[in-house]
Amino acid sequence: MKLRLSLSAETQRVSPQDILDYKIFARNHQNPKEKNELRQFERFHAARHLISQEMDTYLDAELTADDPSRELTVDVCGVKNGILTAVFCQTAGLDELLAKSIETINESQNASAVIILPRELDQPALKESMRVALERGKATLEVLGWFGDTLEETFRETLGLIELLGNETRMRMLAPLLEKSGAKKDYRTRINPKLVYHNISALSDAGLLDENNEGTYELSQFGKTVLAEFITFLEKTRKTLDESKTKRR
Repeated sequence: MKLRLSLSAETQRVSPQDILDYKIFARNHQNPKEKNELRQFERFHAARHLISQEMDTYLDAELTADDPSRELTVDVCGVKNGILTAVFCQTAGLDELLAKSIETINESQNASAVIILPRELDQPALKESMRVALERGKATLEVLGWFGDTLEETFRETLGLIELLGNETRMRMLAPLLEKSGAKKDYRTRINPKLVYHNISALSDAGLLDENNEGTYELSQFGKTVLAEFITFLEKTRKTLDESKTKRR
């Protein structure tokens, strides 16, 4: 069985501009009937991830099959090369409707599912169709780390990364790597050599740097993503502070 994306009147396509920040997304895709802000944030989170994977992304998408009884509506859907990624934003946990939808996804040839939850669930709470889909790799559970029991671990990991990046020397080493790879000798002309060796070690241990065969350093894929996100956050914060200062004058 193959599923097809059917664009209804309620379906909204999400553009890369929509996911620049949450305010833009909420303004462009606010559902007047939706009162749950967490659910809206989960949709933003999902759309942002799918677009980063170069998928055409839709909200409130209908997936159809030859059997009308197998049709389902998903919160967010990504499409790439005929493969569908269906995202279910479950702010209230799991229910029978989700279990039925996952059963359909599990039997499809061209679709997989992502279930976004605000907090961890006990495995016994999972329906049989969900357990099967998880075991087969047809579905994944993603827990937002800012809610429930995972908060402490998420907070610790995030603060550790911010502490690593919130250092002028390290940022002076990392930022140029967005343009081209760098060598130790290049750093030593601008930065105290003792700091270069110490910080290269710290950045490499954190998985942000890779050393290539020529002995130069470049950002890892993880490093590229984290640094771009961090600089974007800094720039947005700077603009917000500037706007606030202007309003107070």
